[in-house]
Amino acid sequence: MSLYLTDRQKSEKLDLERIRQLLAPVLAELAVVELNLEIELLDDRQIAELNEKFFSRSRPTNVISFPQEKVDGHLGDVVVSVETARRETEALGYSLEEGVVYYLIHGILHLLGYEHVGVEAEVAASMERRQDELFNLALLV
Repeated sequence: MSLYLTDRQKSEKLDLERIRQLLAPVLAELAVVELNLEIELLDDRQIAELNEKFFSRSRPTNVISFPQEKVDGHLGDVVVSVETARRETEALGYSLEEGVVYYLIHGILHLLGYEHVGVEAEVAASMERRQDELFNLALLV
């Protein structure tokens, strides 16, 4: 797998190698190691612009996934707001990198077809359970 990880935000200092380490067992567990994945780490302003452009929601969000047709081995793109990740996970006792990985897992699951919005409660719960299992796996690193 080629993991393209780009930090486009300037609000927080991140350990990109730690993010890669945390993601490695998750990607192996999901059996997507043969696919390419592009990740961009953004600030609230940058992700709000994408949220407006693609979903007509003029506000920041934690993560947005852009699935691909898996053409040429590309799973898709995931963008995470580092500022939102900090706000939403800091009080839970996670490092910033762990919070970012939590949302990356969420985004990757969307790329793989998992859904939690506009679906039956059990389908949404299944995604949440899988996300928690994968996050716990990442925390073992």
